[in-house]
Amino acid sequence: MIHGIGINADHEYVDGQLSVLEQLLGRYQSVGFDSVEISVPGLNAIRGGTLVEHEAARVRQMLRDHGLGVTLHSPNALSLIRNDRHSQVMDALLRLAEALGATRIVYHSAQIALRDPYRHLAPLPSDDELRAMWERETEALIAVGRRAADMGLTLCVENRDPHLWEISALGMHGRPASELVRYHQGMRLDLLARQMEAVNLPNVGICLDVGHAFLAAQYWPDPDYLAAIRACAPWVKHLHLHDNFGHVDDHNETVGERLVFGEADNHLPPGWGKVPLEAALTALKEAHYDGLVVLELRPRYLPYLEEALATTRRLLAKTGLNGA
Repeated sequence: MIHGIGINADHEYVDGQLSVLEQLLGRYQSVGFDSVEISVPGLNAIRGGTLVEHEAARVRQMLRDHGLGVTLHSPNALSLIRNDRHSQVMDALLRLAEALGATRIVYHSAQIALRDPYRHLAPLPSDDELRAMWERETEALIAVGRRAADMGLTLCVENRDPHLWEISALGMHGRPASELVRYHQGMRLDLLARQMEAVNLPNVGICLDVGHAFLAAQYWPDPDYLAAIRACAPWVKHLHLHDNFGHVDDHNETVGERLVFGEADNHLPPGWGKVPLEAALTALKEAHYDGLVVLELRPRYLPYLEEALATTRRLLAKTGLNGA
């Protein structure tokens, strides 16, 4: 059952300007959204890994003024296995979530091992090194999850999407694109479900990003998109809803050109692309999904919020996820 429909506040659009965030909150409230998912880099509330309490207090008051619930999206680059600085940021993030009255924190899986090889800073990792990465993050998720539970927070690990630069990194090291998920295991829903089973905490689960999964499916060992969603559905505790055409980015780098060519993780309003959203939501309904649905749209599509919300409500009603 869905407990509300939220909408993201894009960090580049807000860019630390609370006046912009307040305008967004007013618009979201007037359109009819129940909550907002704030991307933390859009605020000035964490500086050098330290929470700035008066900044958090200003944001919390704005949320109260507009009657909106809140979830937090961590920085995309945050990794629980990288270094102490990242651990410090996670600690500040937990405190920020508590200060804002957030219910959930979204954290991108750290199981991506291609950044340093792409920059020629390291070779491709061995299977033993990949396994160690997985074990370290699993242990870290247990530790952070326990702290989050004490604060009444749910930690949601988001599945990632493929990019052309990653294919390029593989090519630089003489490996084919078909090996992408070997080095970017955060793209695989089945492996994330296995990780959640190992973590085994009621407040740690998957943030299912249906758009990321649609782009990633072509690289999975079994490219059956809906089968993968059904398999991971019992561990899904948060949902990102948006659309795309299933094509990895090519030469087009702007959002506008990618829309024209139907490329990349464009974060389109639901119904604009080819993601089988109704079938995906039906799979979650069958698994008794119980949580929020958050629309994740590019700022370019802010003029279409009413349409996006209406489409989402129709999808939820049609699949029965709205409890009707």
